[in-house]
Amino acid sequence: MDYSPGLRGVIAGETEISTVGMEGTSLRYRGYDAIELTKSHTYEDVASLIIDDSLDGKLFKETFSKHYEELLRDEALLNLINNLKINLHPMDVLRTAISYIGQADESNKLDAASKITAISCIAIASYDNEPTSELNNDFVVASSLLPNTASKEQLEALDDMLILYAEHGFNASTFAARVTASTRSDLTSAIVSGVGTLKGELHGGANEAAVELINSFDTPENAEKGVHKLFEEKKKIMGFGHGVYKIQDPRSPVVKSWVEMLSKTNESINRYEIAKKVDEIMDSEKNLFPNVDFYGGLLLSELGFAVDLFTPLFVTGRSVGWSAHYFEQRKQDTLIRPAAKYTGIQER
Repeated sequence: MDYSPGLRGVIAGETEISTVGMEGTSLRYRGYDAIELTKSHTYEDVASLIIDDSLDGKLFKETFSKHYEELLRDEALLNLINNLKINLHPMDVLRTAISYIGQADESNKLDAASKITAISCIAIASYDNEPTSELNNDFVVASSLLPNTASKEQLEALDDMLILYAEHGFNASTFAARVTASTRSDLTSAIVSGVGTLKGELHGGANEAAVELINSFDTPENAEKGVHKLFEEKKKIMGFGHGVYKIQDPRSPVVKSWVEMLSKTNESINRYEIAKKVDEIMDSEKNLFPNVDFYGGLLLSELGFAVDLFTPLFVTGRSVGWSAHYFEQRKQDTLIRPAAKYTGIQER
């Protein structure tokens, strides 16, 4: 049998949910260009498309709002989150909070997925202030994560970010969720598998590492010196290149444009200039393009989120993708069980 480390390039299953990297740059959700969807639809519409093949987000909005309000009244859940967040990373808190809800109602796909999304939003919002009780009718999920004073621009920016995070083929966390689903386990367990996998810096955690790098420089000139020093030390620059896209990550320009639009203070503009300098060096000297994580972390900073909340926000967006893959894998009903290449002692 052929061996591919990390299963790179190996076709491990069939899906109707998305295509990633076709022609080098595209991302499509059930045939729709994901970038075009950010221009004309909301995250709730896209969630409905990914899970139920319908671009009408009305039902997702309704079920999300219902679960969000119910969970806000769940004192045991809120106490659990508040106690855990004292000592644990937000991803660990989120993983445990999702486990708390138990088995979601899998007979209604949109309902089950929206419940997991709602609990993610409440866990994240609890780190700043009390979760908002005034949801925006147009951007329901995004408004649950931002303060009531958020502008329409900020809501749209976060909404686009969630759309771009929503689905991305057989990435590591989605594959982990599908492996769990293939055993006929429940949806909540599959989502928790995804959360645990996304936590790693080579996957979801890359956005945290990228913005920490940007924040470590105070001027574009120092950024140039610092990046070259990292080159000399042969250290990896997070947020660049992609395992599937070979020319450009189509999500990055969308996020970059929002960062430019929202950067209005001198401090924000300086950080954006630093990011562009790092981007320029990586392009000219390493021929690497920024992926969604590089400018994504900067955008989330501009929206007021702490660095350790970036990956939990990724979870919120990706929860619908994981859910869709869970239901697709359960329908296919095939146990995922790859072989391994043994490299140990042959006989003792």
